[in-house]
Amino acid sequence: MMEPRGQLTLNFATLLTFGAFAALVLNAMFGPLAALTFMGCGALLIVSNPGQSLESLRRWWPVLILPAYCMLTSLWSLYPANSFRYGLQLAFTLAVAVAITGRVSTSTLMRLMFIVYGIGVVASLAFGKTGLGGAWVGAFGSKNAVAAHIAVFALVSVAVAADRDSPIVLRLLGLGGALLSGPLLSLAQSAGAILMVAPCLAVILLTLLLNRLTGMQKLFVMTMIVILAAGLTLLIMVAGDTLLAGVLEGSGKDATLTGRTDLWATGLSYIAERPLQGLGYRSFWVIGFAPAEELWAMFDVPSGAGFNFHNTYISNAVEIGLVGLLMQIVIIYGGAVAMGLYTFARPNAANALLLSLQLLMILRSFIEVEVFFEFSIRSIMGVATLIYAAQGLMALRAQAAPPARRPKGLLSHVRFPARPRPYPHADL
Repeated sequence: MMEPRGQLTLNFATLLTFGAFAALVLNAMFGPLAALTFMGCGALLIVSNPGQSLESLRRWWPVLILPAYCMLTSLWSLYPANSFRYGLQLAFTLAVAVAITGRVSTSTLMRLMFIVYGIGVVASLAFGKTGLGGAWVGAFGSKNAVAAHIAVFALVSVAVAADRDSPIVLRLLGLGGALLSGPLLSLAQSAGAILMVAPCLAVILLTLLLNRLTGMQKLFVMTMIVILAAGLTLLIMVAGDTLLAGVLEGSGKDATLTGRTDLWATGLSYIAERPLQGLGYRSFWVIGFAPAEELWAMFDVPSGAGFNFHNTYISNAVEIGLVGLLMQIVIIYGGAVAMGLYTFARPNAANALLLSLQLLMILRSFIEVEVFFEFSIRSIMGVATLIYAAQGLMALRAQAAPPARRPKGLLSHVRFPARPRPYPHADL
């Protein structure tokens, strides 16, 4: 389904997606109503077109293996009720993500995200405040939360400003948002967010460059990028600790990442005890569980405050083991690779944004835990990126396939109607 040039397609699915995204992104403003609003909008999105929703779920059922496994861990979980309940909520969250990919195009999703994240920025400027140490916390209560919000807003703003099919007013607002994001990140005093946004912005700018190159030029540029990436990876493997220590010292940060290295050591010890199956989904950070209580007390965090190991791979492996972690890695990195290939074939602003957000998720996964749990916008976007990319690649493959030979004879002159495409995709 193609969108009219320069217009934002508004329909019931778009409005429900906006409501679901707003509830999750602006949860600090919605408070206890955030989860209820998301569930209401998500359920209406699914039932408003049950045929399309069922077709989407039938086609992309493999992404639901992860929440099914999380529920399965209740059989050996330390807290089986928690594992089953939160696993069920994760299943609903990912089902909504699947439904969104069948009803909302990538271009519309990009513009909705710009509006939602823009509301958060405006609210932070209007009602935000400064926390301890002079760091700006906006309307989100912590400098890390507002920095993460601004980082995504910066990427969405650049993508919208670069999108030739967006309305001119929206593109100008995107340009303003992009220019504003830098000073806001500085106010939040988050060196990590600034360092991570830079390569993600480079992805968007590179995509715009690819859009102007010929096929051979694209291949040359991508080959050089792969070589540089391999060299950078090797450098990090050899001298990563030294480089990180230098960056932290230069930015005035704690060399232990505010105690995160101690947390990681603790998490690795629990993984060693139950490496394959883990302790059970959402069964570690539970009030009354002695190891969790000890860590909360060690880091002066109120009991039950939602603390984590600040590393996606360690934190999730503790709960769902290496088996469940492998499923998550397939979604995260598979989505990045698939969207990278699709962006190379169809370089545009929406694809570039999804790729950059997936890269941001990967970069943050080493110091934060943003996926996979219930009512999480990052979990939704991770799954949606994988599906959008897979849809696009399959459509390209279908276009490249030679047309079927038509039979000769009595029916050779009959024109059969084209089969309608089951998924909206603004990029084809």
